[in-house]
Amino acid sequence: MPKKTKVGKGRLDKFYHLAKEQGFRARSAFKLVQLNRKYQFLKNAKCAIDLCAAPGGWMQVCVKEMPAKSLIIGVDLDAIKPIKGCIGLQEDITTEKCRASLRTHMATWKADVVLHDGAPNVGGAWA
Repeated sequence: MPKKTKVGKGRLDKFYHLAKEQGFRARSAFKLVQLNRKYQFLKNAKCAIDLCAAPGGWMQVCVKEMPAKSLIIGVDLDAIKPIKGCIGLQEDITTEKCRASLRTHMATWKADVVLHDGAPNVGGAWA
């Protein structure tokens, strides 16, 4: 008899539950927490750009770990619910319009950190 696989909420791992307990929007926030713990690259960063940012978990980590008054911008095709201390842009990162929008928001700032955890949306056509 085949072994039954977990479905629905039963298949969610410990990081899913930890993310919900700690108020992160996604469990992927722990990837950034772990990287920052090892390399300490956020503590002195003044400007961060998060590409493919929805739902905003990495932006939340940036707010928590970066100095106050830092500029944090998240860009995604999907809308990002507002996060205090962050700017969320609903844009396609491959377009000139997105680059222009980033330049406008950044003004004279230079990015210290660029984060990207996206993958192409290939659906069932990828082989």
